[in-house]
Amino acid sequence: MTLSLDDTEVSKPAAKRIALLICNSNFPNIPGARLVGPAKDAETLDGILSDPEICQFEVRKVVDGGLRQVRLEIARICGDADVDDTIVIYYSGNATTGKDGSFCLLVYDTEDKYPFATGLDADFILSQLRDSRCRKSVLLIDGCHSGAFFAHNRGVPNGLYAVTSCGAEEVCMDTPEGGPFTLALAEGLRHAAADADGDGRVSIDELHEFVKRRLSTQGHQGNPQKWVWNVPEPIYLATAPSPVFLSYAREDVVAADQLASALKAEGLSVWIDLQDIQSGSWKERVTEGLTKACATVFLLTAASLKSSAVRKELSFAAKKSVPIIPVQIGEINEALLPDWYTLDFDELHRHFIDPTSQDYSVRTLASAIRSARRRGEGIAGGAT
Repeated sequence: MTLSLDDTEVSKPAAKRIALLICNSNFPNIPGARLVGPAKDAETLDGILSDPEICQFEVRKVVDGGLRQVRLEIARICGDADVDDTIVIYYSGNATTGKDGSFCLLVYDTEDKYPFATGLDADFILSQLRDSRCRKSVLLIDGCHSGAFFAHNRGVPNGLYAVTSCGAEEVCMDTPEGGPFTLALAEGLRHAAADADGDGRVSIDELHEFVKRRLSTQGHQGNPQKWVWNVPEPIYLATAPSPVFLSYAREDVVAADQLASALKAEGLSVWIDLQDIQSGSWKERVTEGLTKACATVFLLTAASLKSSAVRKELSFAAKKSVPIIPVQIGEINEALLPDWYTLDFDELHRHFIDPTSQDYSVRTLASAIRSARRRGEGIAGGAT
């Protein structure tokens, strides 16, 4: 858009969302310090934070980096961020505390005898955040004694929200699947599971409470800590992706449930009404589900073509410009297609679930759903 001199407002660039993942498993200069989980932590959080339908962050990673590389990347993310941007700095690995309670994070080239001279000290991170223009920053630390991060700090920047995996005197578990703290973070962000108030977003406050409950339920000793400094408004890390509405006839409930599970395994959120049409307010449930949906997957079977409920769902979806994607399981006699379907929906391309290559068929369907979600257009079908 070109602005003229008469324009009273100048458009601002879109706020950026940048995340830096620092994950260290290997410490060759410290005997017995090797970990197995941080590399997996990096992979897990990268997939979620960079997902355009969940967190929408530009993700930068440093895996088993030395002190110079890690410090440089922290300086870069803080320097690149502007006042309206959101930045996340995450660390997974080993940490240590000094005799006076001071704290530092270990990196690849940290020396066993001189950890505070060769490790990543908390004051450096805080100094870079203080110098940054950004006023919406999140610090996540997964490591033993991480609650000591703010001991003896020399000034904390405004707009910072920090969560650590445990208290200053506590230790954390290391597993091949990743740290329990990080796994709980991922669970809370994925599909906005930590969204406590139902507004479709996950704030860092909600995420902290979710992680605390999850670790307590799992019997972990570490108690996640949080610190907040002059955060003027909630910092949101994730949004709930719009669900797929699954329209089907009651006779096909088993096939519908299986398809819903397969789509969830592909990372999609699925809205499926498993209650009987007569139970509760079917119309209210369905209209609410369709209003929130990014697409309607229509399970095309002989039974669904005879279902008045399915016909109403498709009609309502079309009225609300929700993309409709027919999915055919099994053979259908084309001559028996009802006039209402032929008139309104027969031009849509169908997806066929082939039992001999079901995984591929579902992946293709999931891709079509994501394309329809991105387009946000009216009635749409995927390629057959």
